[in-house]
Amino acid sequence: MNESTIFFANDKWYKNVKSSVDVGEGEGSFRNAPQFLSLVNPTKMDAEYETEAVLDHYFHHQNVAPFVADFFIKRFVTSNPSPRYAEVVATAFKEGEYDGIGSGDYGDLSATIAAVLLDRESLSATLEADGSSHGMMREPLLKVMHILRSLEVSEQRAATTTHIHY
Repeated sequence: MNESTIFFANDKWYKNVKSSVDVGEGEGSFRNAPQFLSLVNPTKMDAEYETEAVLDHYFHHQNVAPFVADFFIKRFVTSNPSPRYAEVVATAFKEGEYDGIGSGDYGDLSATIAAVLLDRESLSATLEADGSSHGMMREPLLKVMHILRSLEVSEQRAATTTHIHY
């Protein structure tokens, strides 16, 4: 396949053309996403193809694996993962396999979660003892919610509290 290839799909003819837009004078450019919607007679199937293409594009973007790795590590293990740990988990997401766990498909969450929970950094007792740079911090909103719960503040009680005037 090259730029002059013409192919037939979904009862339509398509040309394999990369459509780019230039911004300003040499300031940058971006690629237009492929478009499957017919401007003349749009159908539900066209919208499904367009949506599937966009989701596929986002899912395979180069930043998804590091984002997913960072997200899962921060939720399950530590709020301050090392770059090596994040890279191991991102690689497990991309390759779909970690220590024999996973299907080998891109985005396999069983391999990703296995990498998060079974990596040496998540199981290290030495790192666990170092409270200054390792461990989990609660998000500020969660801290406030836990304090309010410990004080047994309810929605009804909060509504009946008196207001302080300055």
